[in-house]
Amino acid sequence: MDFKRFLGRYWLIKLFLFATSFLLRVFHFPYLYYFYFRQLKNAPPQRQLFFQSRQEHGAILVLLYYIRCWTNVRNGTVLVVFNPQYALIKKLAQQICPTAHIICPPVFLSNFVQKSLSGFMNKSVFPPLYNHFLRKYPDAVYIYGMEGSQWPYVKHLDNVYKNRPHDSPFWDAYVQTMKEFDCRFDVNQDFFQLAEVSRGISVDELLVRGLLNDLEIPGKYVVININIKDYSNQNDNIQHPVNFFAVKHFERYNVLIDHLINNGYSVVLQGTGEQPHFSPREGFIDYAHSVFQSVKNDFLLFGGCEFFVSSKTGAEWYGLICDKPVLGLNYTELPLMQPCIRFRFFPKHIRDETGKHLSWRKVLTHPVYFQIGKSLPAQETFEFVEMEEHEIIAAVDEFLQLLLKPREQWLNYSLLQSEFKQMLHPAHMDLYHISGVPCEAYLKKDAKVPSA
Repeated sequence: MDFKRFLGRYWLIKLFLFATSFLLRVFHFPYLYYFYFRQLKNAPPQRQLFFQSRQEHGAILVLLYYIRCWTNVRNGTVLVVFNPQYALIKKLAQQICPTAHIICPPVFLSNFVQKSLSGFMNKSVFPPLYNHFLRKYPDAVYIYGMEGSQWPYVKHLDNVYKNRPHDSPFWDAYVQTMKEFDCRFDVNQDFFQLAEVSRGISVDELLVRGLLNDLEIPGKYVVININIKDYSNQNDNIQHPVNFFAVKHFERYNVLIDHLINNGYSVVLQGTGEQPHFSPREGFIDYAHSVFQSVKNDFLLFGGCEFFVSSKTGAEWYGLICDKPVLGLNYTELPLMQPCIRFRFFPKHIRDETGKHLSWRKVLTHPVYFQIGKSLPAQETFEFVEMEEHEIIAAVDEFLQLLLKPREQWLNYSLLQSEFKQMLHPAHMDLYHISGVPCEAYLKKDAKVPSA
């Protein structure tokens, strides 16, 4: 259709939509300000405030589980949501921390706001609201601050930096990371400590059996989630830096599915429509693309599984929340990890711009270690190399042997895993504090990976 004819034909509709959008932009901010002002003023006393500003699925899950752990050990909580994901957060909170008092705009506005005004809300409405109420309530707790905000960081007041053994590009990248991210070590460590004494959420076994019957899962099963999301901006001509943690060769996971089925497990693909499509086979259930996929059923699914296999994605936190063993394959962003005791991971291999492979010992002292999201602390270009099929099998076989051991024996590390732990420093952030370690298969084979 000719554009001029289209514009002329629908000019009344376009004028109406423009006027509606303009009015919403003018009046929605003061409405939300007074909404939050009134709600916070009338919030239940003697409860701890938590602020949720990030929209990533993983960031939401982490804070909600922290709230649950806090409530179990200390006092009641109030969750204040400063992003358009009202509906999703309320659904997740009902499963993870149902006793938390939630302050967010009416849920019926959520879908409309996300579709029509999400860009405006995220840039012009929620940041000033969040910053204002954070100053007004400085005792509010959060794990991840709002993306794009500026955090006060002085390296000479940072004990981790002051106790560095020597200057190096690694420490320059650490300082850059601290400036770009609101890395609250005291909050993270408190969350990790509370998580250690918590055993996850419990689910109704009858509801689990009902879901398994609907999905036709006969016996024990494993849940898998594979992040293949393309984070590229269509307006850019270059690859988006966040794409380094997406899985491109998902077809290699066919050997994982077949291997688990041959070991007596059904395999259930969890996630949303962004999950890859695999060929149908007996023992494989594509829950992610089924009519049964929902927030509530996600928790039922994890509640009944034997263990969880995940790539680096927000869904990895379901393992901790539901107290299930987690095997991470093709892992990245090692500074941001979960405090799950029954946890092993196999990172992607890394090559520099010359094609030279970086050993895990080198990575732990290299600026590339701090590759987080859009952050690019290293000036060079690096290639993140995905696992080969035989490496996937080796990691799974090692993990299956660990499943036979009681929880406390997961802390009995091999010599290479002990060496890995000894090389860690508080500057390595979460990786320093967690109990999980790389698979022995990774530590052994990483030194043998050839350069390109």
